Amino acid sequence: MRALALGLLLSLPALAQHARPQMSAAEAAHHLPQHYLDGWQPGSNEGRAPDFIVAADGSGTHRSVQAALDALPAQAAGDGKRWLIQIQPGRYVEQLCAQGRAPFTLRGDPGTPSRVTLSHSLHAALPQSQGKANPCMAHGRPEVGTAGSASVALLGDNIQLVGLSIRNDALEAVRQGQGYPAGSGETGGAQAVALLLEGDRLLLDQVELWGHQDTFYARRPPGSLGRMLVRRSLIAGDVDFIFGNARLVIDQSRILSRAGRRGPGEGGIVFAPSTAPGERYGFLVTHSELAGEPGLSPASVALGRAWDAGVKKGEWQPGVSPNGQLLIRDSRLGPHLGPWVAPTARRPYTAVGETAARLTEYNNQAAPGLGVNP
Repeated sequence: MRALALGLLLSLPALAQHARPQMSAAEAAHHLPQHYLDGWQPGSNEGRAPDFIVAADGSGTHRSVQAALDALPAQAAGDGKRWLIQIQPGRYVEQLCAQGRAPFTLRGDPGTPSRVTLSHSLHAALPQSQGKANPCMAHGRPEVGTAGSASVALLGDNIQLVGLSIRNDALEAVRQGQGYPAGSGETGGAQAVALLLEGDRLLLDQVELWGHQDTFYARRPPGSLGRMLVRRSLIAGDVDFIFGNARLVIDQSRILSRAGRRGPGEGGIVFAPSTAPGERYGFLVTHSELAGEPGLSPASVALGRAWDAGVKKGEWQPGVSPNGQLLIRDSRLGPHLGPWVAPTARRPYTAVGETAARLTEYNNQAAPGLGVNP
């Protein structure tokens, strides 16, 4: 997300001023995974022999993940086959880009995702003279930019990631607000995407995503439903770390707010959906845990805010501008979480009227064990 959108500094008093609206049972009956996924059910590759094997020691068909991705046929040349790329255990430090390829699966080690790690280390404010933006997000600006910082960018339909870990380590050295790279800080420039997905019918199963600001970017292509399912996975970050305009379902997963990067008194934000105004469905979180690392104070992390993508302060219009939709239901929430906060275009937060934020909960449970300070 752009630096302006991410520059909101949160404090405990600011978090305390907004309630957390609850969805009615009647409306919640229309907000189940099948409604967001609109009939799509992902298939499975279990038991299939791989088409390519990635092994850094040369024992496979390719030494790098990017080389295997480059070997996939173009989507237009495919015959409907799903290609399976098996990645052998190890840490692969490379910036990955795949665009317009035939349907494929990247499979690591289901059950132990950390054994297969894909990592890179770019942040938005980094000059491209020091690190080029992800090729899938190439642009002419001097800085890498948010989308360009992605460690892994996959653009296409019917893609699956299974049993692996994806990281953006660009801000790992920043502690308590100290040590930011030049041009970045608490008010912007520190966006560092681990995974950017853009497409329809995209699956993450037993995947770990690690970052800080803007960990997971879920994008919907023009003219597409942009359906994505994350299940049995972990997503970790601290500011707007699950964001975008896709139809995203997160099921049976752990959403972890990280501590330690931001300065004292600076809170975090979990979600930032940017749903189109005519779309009923944006993000759904169900049967999951929203936990916090030790060191986070009670109610110091905002549950989320609407990302008014592309809208300047004071220019948001109902029915025209994006208005992020998110329901968190049937889940366990730690005490580090506070209420929703004002959208990024700085329109006032409200739960009623034509300017109402579409951010709600249903049938959640407080879980003191998911974020208690040591």
